Amino acid sequence: MNRTLALAGLILALVGILLLSIPFLVSSTFSVGIEVYLAAVIVLVGLVVMIRGATAADPSVTTVGGFLGNPVVDATRRVEAEATRLPPREARYLPGPREPVNCRQCYTAIPWNVAECPRCGRRRLCRSCLKPLFLLAGAVRCGPCILDEASCTCPRLSTPMNVRSNAARAR
Repeated sequence: MNRTLALAGLILALVGILLLSIPFLVSSTFSVGIEVYLAAVIVLVGLVVMIRGATAADPSVTTVGGFLGNPVVDATRRVEAEATRLPPREARYLPGPREPVNCRQCYTAIPWNVAECPRCGRRRLCRSCLKPLFLLAGAVRCGPCILDEASCTCPRLSTPMNVRSNAARAR
């Protein structure tokens, strides 16, 4: 309920009723003229405004912001916008060392213990250093450091995943 609008409608209705009653109070006779019609229109407009105010949303509690809206909503939107600008937190789910990897060329799933893609025959790349993996001593190992992929000690790249995939395709 918008109390301001309902109060304005009530005042208009009361003014219209007062204008309707003035000719009767002054002359003790009721004569219908243009003044009565004008007062009746004011009463009806007052009732419509009062009903509209009773059904309208209160600007002090509405979720509409801006000049005619709720100022609290504007402040809340500013706080939410600042919260979305914060850097993202660490990923909740990081792939384990024994999970399959998709081939960067044909997107085929490659098991963790296979060094080449079974579909296109390209070498799988290490998850941390993006160097090719080889089958050495019965295990899939990183080429430069000759360690398992999970314990690779090569320098890690800090580029995003899509840049890594483009860099890997260029090799």
